[in-house]
Amino acid sequence: MEQQELIPIQATPEELWSKSWQENLDRQRAVEQDTSLWRASGTATIANPNKEDGNWWQANGLNMVKNWVNFRTTQELMSLWVTPQGIPAIELAFNINLDGVMVKGALDRMMELPDGNLVVLDIKSGKRMPSSDFQLGIYAVAMEETFGVRPKYGVYWDARKGAVSELINLDKWTREAVSEIVGMFDKARRAGIFIPNFDHCKMCNFTNDCKYQNGDK
Repeated sequence: MEQQELIPIQATPEELWSKSWQENLDRQRAVEQDTSLWRASGTATIANPNKEDGNWWQANGLNMVKNWVNFRTTQELMSLWVTPQGIPAIELAFNINLDGVMVKGALDRMMELPDGNLVVLDIKSGKRMPSSDFQLGIYAVAMEETFGVRPKYGVYWDARKGAVSELINLDKWTREAVSEIVGMFDKARRAGIFIPNFDHCKMCNFTNDCKYQNGDK
C-alpha cells in the first residue's frame, strides 16, 4: 500500500487489499493457528454477533482501501513530506527518551501544506475518532526529536468514512507538556496502578472478567 503513494497507482484497490489481507493472515497464522482464538474488535451486535472479526474485516476492509486511494489521489491540500534524509514520511519509526521514559512508535504519515507547515496524519479504522489530540502531540514531539522538524498541525483520517478531521494546532504539546503526562503514565505503570476507563468498556475484551463490571468472581 505504501509503495502506491510514491509511484503512479498500477494495482487496483482490490489487488492491493487482497495482497495485504493475505500477508496479514499469514503473519497471524504464524502466531496462532486456531482462528477462534483471534481477537475481534468492536462490540457484539445483532448484525455482528461475533464483533468485528476476521469475516467482518474481509468484507469491509476493501472499502477502507478504496477510501484511502481516493483521498490520496483527489485531495490537493496536503502532499507527502520527505525527510531531510530523503525518506518518504510513511510509517516513520521513532524511539525517543522523554525525561527517562523511552517512547517507541511509528507515525502513519507526515504531510506538508502549501505554506510549508507540516501535518501529522494518523489513520484510524475504528468506529470512534479519538476525543483527545494527545497522541498527535506525542508524534509532533517525536518528529522534532528525531528529524529536527516540528509539525504545527495534526489530523485524524477516518478510514470508514474516508474523511479527514479539521486541522488541529499542536503548539500546546511542547516537549515539557508531553513528557509530564508520559511520566505520570510511567509512574502509574511501575506502581501497578491501572485506572479503569469506563468510556471504553464496550470495546474491551476483558469486560466479562472485570470486577468493576461484574463484581468479584
